[in-house]
Amino acid sequence: MDCQMDATKQQHELHVSRTEHDDGWTVAADLHPLADDDVTVELIDETAVVAIDTPMLRTEIDVDLPDSSGTATLRNGVLVVEHTS
Repeated sequence: MDCQMDATKQQHELHVSRTEHDDGWTVAADLHPLADDDVTVELIDETAVVAIDTPMLRTEIDVDLPDSSGTATLRNGVLVVEHTS
């Protein structure tokens, strides 16, 4: 029996929380165990495009946002996109 494993096929399960506030909203995604240097984020309209580039994983993940008015920060493996009025 011949078994082969493709190391390039890995899944990264993204845990996303969305919170509505009286003065805005927050979307947070836990990217742990990825390092901040392995991730770039671009906000395009109502989507945060999360690009992951490591030796073992190269992919993009789209995170839906409530609207296009948010700002993104990435700290200690946690992506936070938020908008406050």
